[in-house]
Amino acid sequence: MLQKSMSTTAPARDPATDSSLRATQVTAVAWPAPARAWTMVLVLMAAYAVGFVDRQILTLLVEPLRRDLGITDTQFSLLSGLAFTLFYTLMGVPLAWLADRGSRRNLIMVSIGVWSAMTAACGLAGSFVSLFAARVGVGIGEAGLSPAAYSMIADSFPPAKRARAMGVYAIGSIAGVGMALIIGGAVIEWAATAPPVSLPLVGLLKGWQIAFMLVSLPGPVLIAAMLFLREPARQGAGAAPSAPLGPYLRRRWLVFTLLAAGYSLVGVVIAAYLTWAPAFLMRAHGWPVGKVGAVYGTILLVGSTLGVLIGGWWTDRFAAAGRKDAVLRVAIIGATLAFPFALAAPMMATGELAAAMLALMCLGFGLTQGLPAVSFQAVTPNRVRARVIALYLLIGNIVAFTVGPTAVALISDHWLKDPKKIGVAVAVVTAVVLPLGVTALIAAIKPYVRAAQEEAAEASDH
Repeated sequence: MLQKSMSTTAPARDPATDSSLRATQVTAVAWPAPARAWTMVLVLMAAYAVGFVDRQILTLLVEPLRRDLGITDTQFSLLSGLAFTLFYTLMGVPLAWLADRGSRRNLIMVSIGVWSAMTAACGLAGSFVSLFAARVGVGIGEAGLSPAAYSMIADSFPPAKRARAMGVYAIGSIAGVGMALIIGGAVIEWAATAPPVSLPLVGLLKGWQIAFMLVSLPGPVLIAAMLFLREPARQGAGAAPSAPLGPYLRRRWLVFTLLAAGYSLVGVVIAAYLTWAPAFLMRAHGWPVGKVGAVYGTILLVGSTLGVLIGGWWTDRFAAAGRKDAVLRVAIIGATLAFPFALAAPMMATGELAAAMLALMCLGFGLTQGLPAVSFQAVTPNRVRARVIALYLLIGNIVAFTVGPTAVALISDHWLKDPKKIGVAVAVVTAVVLPLGVTALIAAIKPYVRAAQEEAAEASDH
C-alpha cells in the first residue's frame, strides 16, 4: 500500500512527517511470543499471590500475638493496616518512577527479596515496635511489584489482548489471600504440634514465628524464576507527552471525589472483614486456626474470584445493551447485595451459618471489587490515566486498610470491651460505612455518564 501511494518523483519530505514516521517505526516493535508473554504473566501472578500470602498471614496470628507480645486489638489493627498500607502506598510512587526508567525485572527481584526478608524478620520480632517495623519493610518491598508488573504486561500484549492478561495477574491478589489463609492455617496448626525449632543466635521459635519463616521461603524461588524472564521492549515511544494532572482534577473533581469516596468506603468493609473474620470465627465459635484458614480461605478463593468474573461479564452485558452507567450499576448492585450478609455473618448462632453468610457476602463484594479501575479509566484521558488511578489507589488503600481494621478494633477495645464481640464491631462499622459508600456511587452516576461521554467524544476527535 505504501508503494502504490508514492509517485515516481518523490516529493520533498516535511521534517515533522519524518519525525512522526520515525516515532511510529519506534513504536512498531514486535510483541513477544505469546508463550513467552504468558509465562511472564504467570510468574508475576505467582509473585503477586506470594506477596499477598506474606501480608495476609498476620490475620491468622492475632491470638498468639496477643498472648506472646501482649498487644491489644487496636495495636493489631495498626500492624495489619497502617504499618503495611501507609508505606506500601507512599513508596509506590517513587518505585513506579524507577520502573519507568530502569529494569523492571530487576526492580521486582529486589522487591521480592526485601519483602521476603522482612516477612522472615516478622518471625524474629519480640515486641510490638519491632513487629511494626518489620511490617513496614514488607509494605515497602511489595510496593515495587505492581507498578513494574503492569508496565511489563502492557509492553508484552497488544491493546486488544492486554485486559485479559492484566486480569489474570490481578487474580493473584485474590488467590494470595485465599492461599494465605489455607496454607497459613495448616502451617500454624502444624507448628503448634511440631517439635520445638531452634535457630542459631535466635533460640527456640514459637508457632507463629515458624509460620512467618515458612511463608518467606518462596521468595528465593521467585527471584530465580524472574532471572529467566526477559525485559520486554518498551512500546509507545511515539506517544504524546504526559499532560499535567492539575487541570484534569479541577475539571473532574466531582466525579473523581464521588468515585474515590464510594469505592474507598466499600473497601473499608472489605478490609475490616479480611482482617477480623478469622479472629471472629476463632473467638465467637471456637474454630481452630486450621479450620478457619481452610474454610474462609476457600470462601475468598472461590467466592471473590467468581464475583469478579461475573462482575466483569455483567458490566459488558449492560454496556452492550447501551447502559452508559454499566460499571457503576454493577458496582452498586454488588455492594448492596453484600450488605445484608455482611451484617448477618457475626450474628449467626453457629460458625457454619456464619461461613455461609461470609460466602454470599464475598460473592457480592466480588462484583464490585474488579470495577474501580474500569470506572476511572472511562472518565480519564489517556495521558493522565496512570497517575489518576495511582492517586485513587493511594487514597483507597489508606482509607480502606487503615480505617477499616482500626475502627473495628477501637470499637472492640473501648466500647464493647469484649474480644469475643469482635464480629459485632465489624457489623457496626458495616452498618455505618457501607450505606455511605453506596450513596456516593449512586451520586456519581450522572457526573460519571456525562464525563465518560465527553472523554469518548474528545478521544474520537483526535
